[in-house]
Amino acid sequence: MSQWAQAFGALGAVVMAAFGGANWRFPFLERYRMAGLGLGMLTWVLGRFDAPAGGPPGWYETAGSCAMVIAGGAGLVRSSQRHRGKSDDSGDEGGRDDDGPLNAAEGDALVRHYFKWDSTASLDSAVDKYRAAVRATAGTPARLRHEAQLLKTLRIRYERLRDRACLDEAVRLGRRARPDPGPRSHRALLLAELSTALRLRHDDTGDSDDLTEARECGGAAVALLHPRHLLFPLCSSRLGSVLLSSYEHTGDPRHLDDALNHLRRGLDSAAERGYTRTADEIRLCFLLTERGRRAGSRDDLAEAVELGRRVLDRIAPGDALYPSCLHHVSVAVRAAHAEAEAERGPGRWPPADRPYRTYRITGPGPGLEWAENLAREALLRLADEDPEQARHLLNHALVLHALHRARPAPGLLDQALAAARTAARHPTADLPTRVRAGLAWGDIAAAENRHPEAVDAFECVIELLPRLASHELARADQEEQIARWPGVAVAAATSALKAGQPDRAAVLLEHGRGMLLSRTLALRTDATAMRVAHPRLAAELEETRRELTAPVRDSDPEVRRRTRRAQEERWEQLLGRINGLPGFGDFAGPPTAERLRAQGAHGPLIYLTATGRGSGAIVVTAEDIRAVPLDVTPEDVERRVRVLHSCFAPGAIHRADAQGPAFGVLGWMWDELVAPALSVALPPVAPGGPLPRVWWVPTGMFTALPLHAAGHHREGGPALLDRAVSSYTPTVRALAAARSQSGATVPGGSRLVVSVPSAPNAPALLSAAEEAELVRAAAPGATTLLTDAAATRDRVLAELPRHSWAHFACHAAPDPRAPSRSGLLLQDHARGALTVADVSALDLRGSRLAYLSACETAAVGPRHVDEAIHLASAFQLAGFSHVISTLWQLPDRAAFRLAQAMYTEFSEAGQDGGEVAGVVHAVNRLGRDTMFPKLPGVWAAPVHVGP
Repeated sequence: MSQWAQAFGALGAVVMAAFGGANWRFPFLERYRMAGLGLGMLTWVLGRFDAPAGGPPGWYETAGSCAMVIAGGAGLVRSSQRHRGKSDDSGDEGGRDDDGPLNAAEGDALVRHYFKWDSTASLDSAVDKYRAAVRATAGTPARLRHEAQLLKTLRIRYERLRDRACLDEAVRLGRRARPDPGPRSHRALLLAELSTALRLRHDDTGDSDDLTEARECGGAAVALLHPRHLLFPLCSSRLGSVLLSSYEHTGDPRHLDDALNHLRRGLDSAAERGYTRTADEIRLCFLLTERGRRAGSRDDLAEAVELGRRVLDRIAPGDALYPSCLHHVSVAVRAAHAEAEAERGPGRWPPADRPYRTYRITGPGPGLEWAENLAREALLRLADEDPEQARHLLNHALVLHALHRARPAPGLLDQALAAARTAARHPTADLPTRVRAGLAWGDIAAAENRHPEAVDAFECVIELLPRLASHELARADQEEQIARWPGVAVAAATSALKAGQPDRAAVLLEHGRGMLLSRTLALRTDATAMRVAHPRLAAELEETRRELTAPVRDSDPEVRRRTRRAQEERWEQLLGRINGLPGFGDFAGPPTAERLRAQGAHGPLIYLTATGRGSGAIVVTAEDIRAVPLDVTPEDVERRVRVLHSCFAPGAIHRADAQGPAFGVLGWMWDELVAPALSVALPPVAPGGPLPRVWWVPTGMFTALPLHAAGHHREGGPALLDRAVSSYTPTVRALAAARSQSGATVPGGSRLVVSVPSAPNAPALLSAAEEAELVRAAAPGATTLLTDAAATRDRVLAELPRHSWAHFACHAAPDPRAPSRSGLLLQDHARGALTVADVSALDLRGSRLAYLSACETAAVGPRHVDEAIHLASAFQLAGFSHVISTLWQLPDRAAFRLAQAMYTEFSEAGQDGGEVAGVVHAVNRLGRDTMFPKLPGVWAAPVHVGP
């Protein structure tokens, strides 16, 4: 036997052993196992033909036998792993374990048929087949794999039909199967599918718990697998999608970086096996575009365009992924072109202060023309009812508008507006995409001075926003959903003013602000007229209202979600029926222009708005609604707010030498904001006569300004304190509700006084006990004093319904990210503060006054300025007609002296609290003139909220 033959045969034995014994740690060997095994055996056998008559050397046969033993043993191990745990009685409901693979194979075929022919009937049948496969393999490792296939098919069905029940079922099944034992690969696949279902449900509803669980499941799936495992690219891709949703939810760029890293790892793992994952390459193109656009990175954008170009060159036009690839390459080209133009040009559009704007409009060039061709071709390949069409339409609208701005041509603008309009009204698209499309539609129309159409667009968005904050979400998630889309109502009002429609501007400010506040007020709408005209419908309304406001007792979170969703749907359907009745068209709805003017009969209501496209005051009186242009910008307002925050900070508010800039801001407020509005709102006042009332309805950053303190106080010039008595209200609807409080449900003169001088882990309030005694001594009737250990959350909640007047002397803790968790720090606040959510849930209609002698009880974080979610609004929502609160932190002793002055004024004005606004105004003036003339941060801090 020649040396060449021996070497040839030895090589065959090595190849046979290597391919026969390989597992997932050696992707190439595993992928081509049968071919390598056959080639090795053939080579080893052919080498023997060169053997002499005595046969080959002894080692030759031994080598071949060992290789065969290795290959055969490895095959037995793999087979035992696949079938480990099977038993004769494994199937339930009459199924057999060998029916599982058959049903799963039929399900696979049906899914392929769906993707080829877009047959939803095939998809439904596939779901049934996978359910049968799961039943037939109960108790076996294969069950996890079939569960994962079922979850995947339910997810595909949701993406096609937008049926939330599919996602809910996928989540329920995935959670139930998650603890089951099984091979690591099957567990990883199940976790990846569960993670995807949770991520999609978060994208649909905004539930942050779903997103947290999705990240946990996705990370666990990847951790179970070696980077060379066959399933690693899939699991890594799914985790990348979850991290992208996390980035969109939080705005944290680290999530975007992590998403890119996981997606690249998955693609690298697939490349080692010799194949590509086109869907992941398309997703990588999108992620690079997103990071490049957000960070201004031309390198990322260039890579995105080049990657998309390569995928387009490789993918067949008939491929199901082809339209998606066209779309994402178009987006990448548009973003890259925009970045290049921004570096050369004088700025960017839209203004950077609009965080929900996700595009830029730039100059001409072949890049935009190519982007438009790609976008148009992608649209031609999608059915009209496809949910993805809205995203494609939005991109096409932006490209068309960019081309119009670069080189106007007939029809381009109309096409852009039509595309954005269609996307915003698409019946099957997800809500966030429709909102983005509506904003683009409004921005394009406003930029081209088509303001009536811009108003229609923004009004469409305002109608969609409450649906994003469903009752099935936790309160913090509802707030987060609304906070993601700031300034829509103000943008709508600005366009309405430019269109010469001040009435519509005021109505839009009511519809688009304080949405969560308005929804709670709608649930408490007086149904007396309904009970008289339609008693059965009124009874049904009352029952539905009780269900929607009562907690769902079931411990299963999925049951609670479904219950709350069903209750919300029933409420909306019921309101639709009521609004269709004669005389009840606006029942439980936001105020109309007529109802706004009716509230203006008590004194003018003044909205203040500021945007990059214009600013103004809208004055509502009993006679009409008028607009007053203001010569300020959002940047002007933010700059003055920062100055006040600096002057009124805890270390500076008591220092007279630090208040100079604050006096300057108060003077600027008079000159630029208050005086122009008052010139239309109020007639001249006779000297010595009673001062008129005025209600301020600030929007945006105006909510952080002490408008009631506007004036040239240091110079002795004009000031609002000398011109009118000011009050605040978050919305006119809230003011109307406070005015309508009647039929007191609590004793008229009883007072609750809560004093917490030394809350755990909080600075001592040395004057709190003295303040409590002051209030109790000033009370004409019964008083309940809760202090020290008695001042607990549960005790206060129990006592509030028994008193018409409540006074709190304690610390407050605002939460800018979740304002409903802002609260008063009572003695047991370590277990939980008395929060905005706690107070808002109370029904205390008939209560008179809540005096919140605590810091920042009328302040709200910058992300929720138009929702007015703070302690002052919570007490008013609960039923207190009047609330006295503070805009910022006050020194302990100063708060006591202000309270002392307040109760002195109350004793002179009467004890029923009917002149609360006048009392607060008198104390503001007293503080300015005698008590704290050099400290505007002290005397301007107290404000009145209410009628």
